[in-house]
Amino acid sequence: MDEALALLEGGRVDGAFVTPETGLVGLTVWCPGGARRLVVGVGPRVVGVGWAQREPVHRAASTHPLVAALRAHAVGCVVRAAHRDDDDAVWIELGGERITARVRLFPGAHGEARVLDEAGAVRLAWRGEPTAVARVFDANATHDTWEAAGEGLRAMSDALAGELRRAALARALGAQAKRLAKRAAAVEGDLGRLDDVERLQRTGRLLLAQGDRIPRGAKRAVLDDWETGGTMEVTLDPATGAKSQAAGYFQRARRIQRGSAVMWERLEATTRALEAVRALAAEVEGDGEVVAATLAAWSGRAEALGVARGQMAASRGRAKAAPRRPYIEYRGAGGMKILVGRGAADNDRLTTKVARAHDLWMHARGVSGAHVVVPLQKGADCPPELLLDAATLAVHHSDARGADFAEVTWAERRYVRKPKGSPPGRVVVDREKVLAMGPSPERLRRLLAARVEE
Repeated sequence: MDEALALLEGGRVDGAFVTPETGLVGLTVWCPGGARRLVVGVGPRVVGVGWAQREPVHRAASTHPLVAALRAHAVGCVVRAAHRDDDDAVWIELGGERITARVRLFPGAHGEARVLDEAGAVRLAWRGEPTAVARVFDANATHDTWEAAGEGLRAMSDALAGELRRAALARALGAQAKRLAKRAAAVEGDLGRLDDVERLQRTGRLLLAQGDRIPRGAKRAVLDDWETGGTMEVTLDPATGAKSQAAGYFQRARRIQRGSAVMWERLEATTRALEAVRALAAEVEGDGEVVAATLAAWSGRAEALGVARGQMAASRGRAKAAPRRPYIEYRGAGGMKILVGRGAADNDRLTTKVARAHDLWMHARGVSGAHVVVPLQKGADCPPELLLDAATLAVHHSDARGADFAEVTWAERRYVRKPKGSPPGRVVVDREKVLAMGPSPERLRRLLAARVEE
């Protein structure tokens, strides 16, 4: 096994790819004997190690956290050593004249990919998307050679990811059809108000004709409706004469009539869109093998029909959707967590519900921005590098982003309080300390690459 990995030594990493739905992770390495494409299935759907002839069709964009971390720490570097450890994990050591980064890929249904710096600190730890599907493709159990195992991993990953993306697209189209049907029903309800036009106009005419006999200050009146042969009870404004209130009824009738043309156009457009969404959904849900080009074409059509790209992402396969977290999680120095609030209300939840009394709390001083929390062990001090990492994120997620100079307030969470009735995100800090910050592009790039995927 180590003999096969040793073929990578001396090669340059030219590319990195990830298929999140299946857990396939790969590096393309240009070696002295030619290009080799290492693929490792870290689960939950594909497991194993091998050489693939080409990259998978279904793979994540460059914004995916693991892809970004691999590009930042591995792509362009030389493979100094490659081996497997006692836990069967694949280790790739990278650098120039010295080791500058390490990649650890652990194959297994619950495996993991890690990107570490030269000191061994974890910059990113990533696992494939959780799933309730029991089927797992184990390439090493079905193939004898690395070439067969790698191609099996890639082919199975593409097949599974294609089906998952197809199913996700079908769900997104179904949700869009429900939204359009609800919109059409609402427009039809508005059009139903056209029946009120005749009643409003008749009420106005009757008030004009009989208003002289209605005493001023009356709150209601019973009018003779000679058009229907009965009577009509009308609620009145006691501060206004009855005849002058007739104009209000005519005005409401005109407003409904003017809007009717727009409502009919909206109903027609909504109906057309609903028919198109249902027709596309029927295609997506049909039989037949998923072809990447067809899936891409379907996705493009769905986007044109108003389906957001994020809604077409493959499901994580959880029985229930995970509750929304009020923070973004990053990994700072030593692989430690840094939590950054998503917005004003989320800042409150992060500070008052998530953070513990002994955790470290931060905020860019004097400007609007996110609350930042560094979870710490009770009684532990925050390491200086981690403190700087958290302060960098506090500035980045504030109105001070891009400034040549910024100050960051920090304190233990126990000294941060939320005054009763204060606006979302507003807190009072006691025993605060202030850290002056200048720009640190390299630190910020490292932190952004270490954002933990949800």
